[in-house]
Amino acid sequence: MRDDPEDLRRSAAEYAALRRVATLVARGAARAEIFEALVTEVGRLIPGSDAVLVRLHSDETATFVGRWNASAGYRSIHIRHPLGSGTLARSIRDSGRPSRITTYANASGPLADMVRGWGWTSSVGAPVLVDAQLWGLTAVGSTNGEPIPTGTEEQLAAFTDLLAGAIANARSREEIERLAAGLVAEQAALRRVAELVAHDAPPGEVLEAVVTEAASLVGVAFTTLLRFESDGATEVVAVHDPPDGVAVGMRAPAKGDGATQRVWRTGRPARADRLPDMSGAWARVASGQGFLSSAAAPIMAEDRLWGTLVAAGRGALPAHIEEKLARFAELAGTAIASSQARAEVQALADEQAALLRVAEQVARGEPSDAVFAAVAAEAQQLLDGQPVTLVRYEEDESLVVISRSGGPAPPGTRIAYEPGSLPDRVRRSADLVRVDDYSTEPNAARAVQYGLVAAVAAPIAVESRIWGSLTATSADGPVARGTEQRLQRFANLVATAVSNATSRAQLIASRARVLSTADETRRRLQRDVHDGAQQRLVHTVITLKLARYSLEQGDMPTAIDHVEEALKHAHRATDELREIVSGILPAALTRRGLRGGVESLLADQPLPVEVAVEVPRMAVEVETTAYFIIAEALTNVVKHARAGRAWVRADLRGGALSIEVGDDGAGGARPGDGSGLTGLFDRAEACGGQLRLSSPPGRGTTIKATLPVGEPLGPAHDLPAQLSG
Repeated sequence: MRDDPEDLRRSAAEYAALRRVATLVARGAARAEIFEALVTEVGRLIPGSDAVLVRLHSDETATFVGRWNASAGYRSIHIRHPLGSGTLARSIRDSGRPSRITTYANASGPLADMVRGWGWTSSVGAPVLVDAQLWGLTAVGSTNGEPIPTGTEEQLAAFTDLLAGAIANARSREEIERLAAGLVAEQAALRRVAELVAHDAPPGEVLEAVVTEAASLVGVAFTTLLRFESDGATEVVAVHDPPDGVAVGMRAPAKGDGATQRVWRTGRPARADRLPDMSGAWARVASGQGFLSSAAAPIMAEDRLWGTLVAAGRGALPAHIEEKLARFAELAGTAIASSQARAEVQALADEQAALLRVAEQVARGEPSDAVFAAVAAEAQQLLDGQPVTLVRYEEDESLVVISRSGGPAPPGTRIAYEPGSLPDRVRRSADLVRVDDYSTEPNAARAVQYGLVAAVAAPIAVESRIWGSLTATSADGPVARGTEQRLQRFANLVATAVSNATSRAQLIASRARVLSTADETRRRLQRDVHDGAQQRLVHTVITLKLARYSLEQGDMPTAIDHVEEALKHAHRATDELREIVSGILPAALTRRGLRGGVESLLADQPLPVEVAVEVPRMAVEVETTAYFIIAEALTNVVKHARAGRAWVRADLRGGALSIEVGDDGAGGARPGDGSGLTGLFDRAEACGGQLRLSSPPGRGTTIKATLPVGEPLGPAHDLPAQLSG
């Protein structure tokens, strides 16, 4: 992973936009205000495009609710058209998933005509799902002819999640108002409860009102609201006029065949005119005081059975009591769902704010230690105080604690981990891992030492390898569900920080190597010229002076001998200079391009080399870089590979020069071993290319390089003019 500051600024901008919309949703802003804010933020986040919000209808039509662009800002438009064919709305309607339209050339219908009139050439959209139903979509359309960036689907999905929460909340309030207005006999009681819910009263107050109003309406003294646990056991959450011994917090196992357990099994209202099983604690107490019948209605929160509203009587209960209870239970479910939705939206806003703070530190290039400390502290605060630890993996199957916030081990602690343990599974799977009971883990003894009961961990991946992990631990039961995803978002920021620091270090090292290589090259050239050609030229000058002296003395034969000797020195100096120049840039490469340069390399190779280099002439920088990569790679084969054969391949693919040099030798090559491979990476990266090395022990070595090229110069083009210029 190599994120530059521009990527980080874009991430920070996205987090800020999400936070602004989430804040509006959290405070219950009007739907129109949320629509405008969301479309505006999406449009500003993705340059060069329009942003729209679209409502999809069951009759295969779509209404454009609002549109934003840089020139006109946001406008509420309310234009309705059939979906047509080949449109983004049609694609999302049919698939229910994010979609991308790369061209509107084949789209048809009034909707397609409209967006073409806006200047759209392509578009990306994400569905808005409310209560698992397709409500509409948020989309952006390119108006500058440029493709919409990769990853836009995920950006839009984050905004549509917020919008779906806002619509769901609005629907909940509308449903409450509809129920309060539509019921006659229960109007007063339901209105009082509904008003509490609509005014965002604390859930406890709403639930108390539910049991009180229900008891009054259905004509029983004893009503209770129970929350189901995962196994069907119950907990008393609210109670009205309870018998002695029944109180909030009382728990009962999932036993018997009373109305409560029938609701648990069926998810529908139920009644029992006699309590058939006295195993529940509250049921035994109630029956002991004459309560022998019960009715119950399910409480659904976000399509999940959350609990039940129960009324108990000493005799036969009124007819249709289940339906009346169901209406109060529905209000209770709405209050619970609304409370959960507000909590989730607020949690999302808090999370985005925390991630933004850390992302800004990463973007500013603050020291890694400061970023690591901030990650642990922010993650712990976001997880309601759950201890968080950041660790780095070592080569020897151990880990080192880098940072912590409430975690059990201090920074600098080195811990060897066992095969199959949580850190080992994270490292091997590169995925989120959860442990709900450390007593069954390979490192159970160490967990006891640190007082751990459970944990979840998220991997930190840097450049396709697992660098470390971010772990939340618990001393009193399993870590809350959903913690893994939150941890992963912080882990991704750690990976970015590590990648940036690594990139900076690599850049500094690369620059140092380039300078060192340049200095060494100058020294070598100076030495070669001084020890060879320069000495020959000095001898030439001296011999010519002797020839001139002999001529002055009238000694013609001696003068001729001196001139002949001077010519020999001059020729040898010329040959030596030619050899030096050939080492800098071979004449074959200059005259005949990359294939000619490669053929000149093979003249003195001691092993057979298969060559497949069929490329046109390219820019001198590309040919020179490719030549030296191939030359160094072949030198490594001869010096280190112990190979029987080698091959060189080069061709043009998609505007890039692809190079492969391989051998059938010993393998096991690694950059930094003094084989010149580090210099190859530097050369490739210096011209914007990439180089990959594959060298499994005993299976040979293959070096693949990709170098960007401009327009090929053609097979007949010659480069001497470029070189001389």
